[in-house]
Amino acid sequence: MIGFKGALIEISLFLFISNDLYDKIGIKNLDFISYLWILFTILTGLWELVYIFNHNKSIDISNNLIKTNKHVWFNNYKLNMLLPWNFSLIFYGEYGAYADREYMTNKDIWSRVIEGSHLLFCGIISYIAIILNIINYKYDILLGAAMGAQSMNSILYMFEYYNQTKDINSLNYNCNSFPLGTLWCKRPFMYINILWTIMPLYVIYSTM
Repeated sequence: MIGFKGALIEISLFLFISNDLYDKIGIKNLDFISYLWILFTILTGLWELVYIFNHNKSIDISNNLIKTNKHVWFNNYKLNMLLPWNFSLIFYGEYGAYADREYMTNKDIWSRVIEGSHLLFCGIISYIAIILNIINYKYDILLGAAMGAQSMNSILYMFEYYNQTKDINSLNYNCNSFPLGTLWCKRPFMYINILWTIMPLYVIYSTM
């Protein structure tokens, strides 16, 4: 299975299962888009947990991608790539190789701090909030905290990343071997972080 097809199937499965559960688990006072984003935040937390505890495997994937000048989107994988613990490592490997190279180093723990803080303050708290929603208990304070933390986490991360692209001593420095391009077009995987800024603000607004 080619990587990008695997990614489409993974997201399609997530959407199908989430849609099926929306009425069955008794979600209350949450529009469908907010509900989807909360569940996706929880799923992202699972991916982050895998990345944190299997960081070295992700580094190996990143190094191999750079060495062979390949991307996971066009590599072939077995069907078990769809398992969350495999899917996470494959795409964190891509992210480390071609978006944020702090994700493919053991010299510091910056990437694991970012992922770990999101897991703790966004993923886990979102999980608790959705459980409280299901049992008809007050959930909005926890949900607001999780979404506020998510938006702040993303904004701080992106500003730090921007500073790194200007720092000649940084792995993410804008150079010929790892160019940014106009509007970061040569590191397109970074654009995914826009969702982690806009969507939590949408959830906060829609639940006010």
